[in-house]
Amino acid sequence: MGRWGTLDLVLRDNEYSPGPGTDLLLHFNSAIPAAPPSDSGGEGGPGGQPGAVDESGHYRVTKARIHIAEGVTAMGEGAAGFSGGDAAVHLRALPGALLATGSVWGDFSIEFWLYPALLADGEQILSWVGSRWMGGEAVPQGISCVVEGRRLAWSFENLFARPGGGSGRISLRGLTPMIPRTWHHHLLRYDSSRGLLEYLVDGIPEAVVHTTASGGEGGALLLPVVGDARSGELVVGRGYVGFLDELRISRGFVEEPSLARYDGRTGVAVSSPLDLGYTGTRLKRIEAVYDSPSDSGVYFFYRLSDHWDLDERGEQWKPFQPGRELRDARGRYLQVMVELFPDGTRSTSPRVSEVRVVYEQDLPPPPPSGLYAAAEDGAVHLYWNRVNEADVRGYLVYYGDAPGNYHGVDSDLGSSPIDVGNVSSVRISGLRNRKLYYFSVVAYDAASPPHRSLFSRQTSARPAEMYAAEMHAPETHPADFPASEAAQ
Repeated sequence: MGRWGTLDLVLRDNEYSPGPGTDLLLHFNSAIPAAPPSDSGGEGGPGGQPGAVDESGHYRVTKARIHIAEGVTAMGEGAAGFSGGDAAVHLRALPGALLATGSVWGDFSIEFWLYPALLADGEQILSWVGSRWMGGEAVPQGISCVVEGRRLAWSFENLFARPGGGSGRISLRGLTPMIPRTWHHHLLRYDSSRGLLEYLVDGIPEAVVHTTASGGEGGALLLPVVGDARSGELVVGRGYVGFLDELRISRGFVEEPSLARYDGRTGVAVSSPLDLGYTGTRLKRIEAVYDSPSDSGVYFFYRLSDHWDLDERGEQWKPFQPGRELRDARGRYLQVMVELFPDGTRSTSPRVSEVRVVYEQDLPPPPPSGLYAAAEDGAVHLYWNRVNEADVRGYLVYYGDAPGNYHGVDSDLGSSPIDVGNVSSVRISGLRNRKLYYFSVVAYDAASPPHRSLFSRQTSARPAEMYAAEMHAPETHPADFPASEAAQ
């Protein structure tokens, strides 16, 4: 949650994304919607509850008695909080999952982040129970990861089978006591080519065993196989008190786990082109509310043009300091880019809470006033008041044969509209006598492309042979011109 109650702009956490080798992935993020409960004992659908969703699609969450914590996370938007007792996440393997009945494994890895509160003996982090047929009997299988003496102890019961039959228990136990209320990364990984089963905490090896008939390097390998008799549910966190985040099971040997919250790359956010309304708008400054704790960093850039296709025109990004006045920055379309860098430990992200653009629009000029029309023989003489703005560069005369319909083509000065330049009167010649014409004038400024004013008040006149060939502008009032039509 951001400074103002909305989301801040921060670096993306270094969460895993599901891929071809992902067998199970639980982010426990708070943004995931809950699935509605079914009628079978309160079990949920694929979601189960907010945050309890397998991103790989290989497991269905059948029960999730946890709470999603947003303030205590290893990565992402949330972590699973467990309160002991029956609080747990139950997952049922679907066909194709490693824990599905009859599955034969190769390389695999199991990893998660753990934030224990009590470290009481017997707290279960993971547990699974199944069975396989051996000699006509169903032999139990199991996987467990539990707290023993403030360490994690792993046990695999009858999962690793000898090529000729038979199996047994394989166990590993950490060396270093865990510290309560501290996040640590736990990884169990298996190399099937060597029969190497290794347990690491924060990337440091804690225990190693070889799944061979001799228990050492070399010899017949014991291969992991889920029996075809039964596969139970994978249960996460039964009896555990604390938080757990980013649980992943992979069909592969994880060489380098993600131990830093951020991967060290630059995070870039680019706004959509912002329309400031008018070409030539002056960009005064860009303000920002941001924070860069530790030695993290934020850099700001902008680009500005009177044309919307900023990329195609190759507009270059310019750095700016938030709040400082900008010089010679004019345009209609603005883009802002923010670059975010984590700190040296890749554990802290900068935050951008707000970006505010301060600009001054280059508004169109007001419409000309006092438009009068004097009819002549084959022409109409128009007069108007100049627009009192320094950047006005000229006027466009619109004419036509119906009110508001300025599509005239009769004048020998050209079709409507006629650019008459920076004048306050013009004789529109080449018109048909006894035909009523309607006129309006628009001012334009020096912008590129120019801004045009609204239409002036409309006026009309009817040329005729009876009028003198040339008339002068009235000195007092349009009524002094007896041949002029009343303005509308």
